[in-house]
Amino acid sequence: MNLAEPIEHTTAPAPLDVLELRAWARALLLAEGEIESVAEAVDPLQAFAVASGLVAEIGADAVQQIIAQQFRERLCYEPAA
Repeated sequence: MNLAEPIEHTTAPAPLDVLELRAWARALLLAEGEIESVAEAVDPLQAFAVASGLVAEIGADAVQQIIAQQFRERLCYEPAA
């Protein structure tokens, strides 16, 4: 295998996997102060979920739970009782 050769991908990553990874990254950026507000961190994730068809596939509540989980883990948020 020649590492200089480009890797051919046969399939695109699943939108759910992309959302989880992007949510993890944006939560980390927010925690580090690179993103200034929760809205600035979350709005692009929600827009991606809509554009990719993920909201239609799994529902808005499920999308929000996926995003919230990443932010809870990175920012140590406790869900409101």
